[in-house]
Amino acid sequence: MKHLRVPGHVPGRRLTAAAVTAVLAATGGILSTVPATATPVPVTAADSADQQKTTVPFPRNAEVVGAGTTGFLSRTNGAAPELRWTRYADGTSTVLPSSPLRGAVSDVVVTGDHATDVTRFRVVTLHDMATGAAPVRIDLDTLGEDHVYRGAVGATLVVGVKQADGTMEARLLTKTGDGLDERTVTGLPAGTVAFSVTSVSSSSFALVAVAGPVGARTYHRLAVDVPTGAVTDAYPTTGTQRVAGALSDSHLVWDEETGPSIVIGTRGSTETRRIPHESLVQYGLVGHWLLTARPYVLGHDTRRDVQRPLTVRSLTDPEDYGDQLLEHMSSLVPGPDGSVLVRGGTHEHGEGLYRVTVGADGRPVAEQVATTGEPTSVGYLGADVPAVADFDRRKTVDLRWRFSRKNTRVYLKLTHTGTGASNEIVIWEPGGRHPDLGPDTVGWTWHGEDPESTWLSGVSGAYTWEIEAVPLDGVGRSALASGTITLVRKPTAHDYSGNIDPEIFARDSSGRLWVAQANYDEQWGALVETQETPVGWGWGVYDRLESVGDIAGTGTTDTLARDKDGVLWLYQGSGDLYQGSGDLATPFLGRVRVGGGWQTYDQVGGGSDLTGDGRSDVVATDRSGVLWLYRSTGSAVRPFETRKRIGAGWGIYNQITAVGDLAGGPAGDLVARDRAGVLWLYLGKGDGTFAARTRIGSGWGPYAGLIGVGDVNQDGHPDLLARPKGSESFLYAGTGDWRAPFKPRRAGQVFTEVSGYNEVF
Repeated sequence: MKHLRVPGHVPGRRLTAAAVTAVLAATGGILSTVPATATPVPVTAADSADQQKTTVPFPRNAEVVGAGTTGFLSRTNGAAPELRWTRYADGTSTVLPSSPLRGAVSDVVVTGDHATDVTRFRVVTLHDMATGAAPVRIDLDTLGEDHVYRGAVGATLVVGVKQADGTMEARLLTKTGDGLDERTVTGLPAGTVAFSVTSVSSSSFALVAVAGPVGARTYHRLAVDVPTGAVTDAYPTTGTQRVAGALSDSHLVWDEETGPSIVIGTRGSTETRRIPHESLVQYGLVGHWLLTARPYVLGHDTRRDVQRPLTVRSLTDPEDYGDQLLEHMSSLVPGPDGSVLVRGGTHEHGEGLYRVTVGADGRPVAEQVATTGEPTSVGYLGADVPAVADFDRRKTVDLRWRFSRKNTRVYLKLTHTGTGASNEIVIWEPGGRHPDLGPDTVGWTWHGEDPESTWLSGVSGAYTWEIEAVPLDGVGRSALASGTITLVRKPTAHDYSGNIDPEIFARDSSGRLWVAQANYDEQWGALVETQETPVGWGWGVYDRLESVGDIAGTGTTDTLARDKDGVLWLYQGSGDLYQGSGDLATPFLGRVRVGGGWQTYDQVGGGSDLTGDGRSDVVATDRSGVLWLYRSTGSAVRPFETRKRIGAGWGIYNQITAVGDLAGGPAGDLVARDRAGVLWLYLGKGDGTFAARTRIGSGWGPYAGLIGVGDVNQDGHPDLLARPKGSESFLYAGTGDWRAPFKPRRAGQVFTEVSGYNEVF
């Protein structure tokens, strides 16, 4: 197969297809914009060079309906079409009276006095756009009611004249001074009763003639030379006639409904042949090359099963066909010197008007001569994506992108740059369940979820977004863009990953440490089981493990571990709990020795800011029941100030748990369980001391441990996790009211086998 070369053309990526047919067909098939004169105005080499260098505007939402030597005629789509002539030389334009016409090869634009049907024109006006001369009016009524307008070639009108015997003559009318020159076309088939003009060139036109009596009609395709007024080529044809056709110096082509097929007549002979084609295809001729495409207005459809490109095939070489000139076309008309003007687009040059001619190598080439300024491929117009997504201030963040058209499927890929966690989702497709944000905007509302696991919250830090809009109609290439956004969240209790969702740790009898996400299901209002992941060995040397919040000032949650010799160790959170694979691992940095002598304490609790300085503090009760405050310094080297005695009589409690700011007060709070199973609330004052205790309730004795798990359900209130001695755990969601700080418990699960662990924190 031979391949057509289009200068600078790179074939577009074909992904999906769609079509809306925008065939511009005049009532009765009349062509009514035509050359300035019967003899075309020559284009000089300088004029041609200037036209190649000058890209003039083409009206948006418009089709080409005519083209001459000095300019082109366009008509906007819609209920109130606008007819406009635009000059190649400087891009200036003139609005003309709108008429129901199709284009032809001329600087003369012909308009009439009927809004919808050219065959009912009685007063025809000729506008010479090349010279700017005053319009010329021709009143057909002065010639008789039997004169019916059929078309024009330049300033020459083609009319049909009914005869007394019921036949019809074709006549050519030309304005000469104050009169009209009227010539009869010779060579029409005997008994012609009707005809329609199908196409024109600079000095000739084609028509379809109907002859013979009713019940025995014959149909004929003819080519007529305007200077001589004679039929030069005649082709008998069968079947119902369709008006559309195309004409060049070497060929006359038309289409038939049967097949469907295009009939090709070789001028200078009666030879014809038929080739199949798709329905609703529009076509043109450049020399012996046939241009075909299914007209398509960009952005109007999403089907994949329709071929959009404007392709060419040789009428002399049956094997030379299928080469692509344009990504798509919506209209075409013949142009001067055997060219064709096409409204369409390419990936490289975008939407506009293209002139198709035969190049120096004998093959068609397409050159843009006017532009709408719109891309043919999907164009990326910009984004409204904030640099920072602050989820401490907002629950959702809207991300928006704009594209030149929306008959696309838009993919968003979000990647955490530190961990590599990534996911790709569809955020727009026509008819999909996505919000329609306007003619050029698509968007996604980020709730702060993790890219890979939407039931998890995203890890704090920098993210890369990548957006791709894939054209569903298969026209042009995808639009690609990327950028960055930083997710911001303050660390909360038990949040080791920086994603606001708490993590719970458990140690088994072999000393192996496991971690699981505290996953809250909004529908059930409870924790649901997640897969625990091993994170290390050797933790059996410790007799006390406590999650204490950010005491080292690194913005991550830390852990205290007391060994059997009473030495306290600090495990700083790494803040990088998620690996690139999405697995949980490496939650801690290397341990730091805090100090010895901690074996004197029965209870250790951490995770509440008791002093109002923004850092978590630690409290501990010694064997005599004295409560001590260890105020954090924000330094891993020396994490605590000198201990401070803040109370006595705490020996009655067998569980002390820091729960954060449970009641909306000035500082963090504690809950303490006595040996009778009664739970008491101590509201922090903000200076390291507490208000008088408040009885919360009884029956808390069966629980093996109480964990201030943080805000699991993300309603702004800290929650409490109660671990029984069996396999199930219970969530007590915080209310924010100190008088009734917890909602009724809801059964749930964090670890699959809680009973298999000897320490949970």
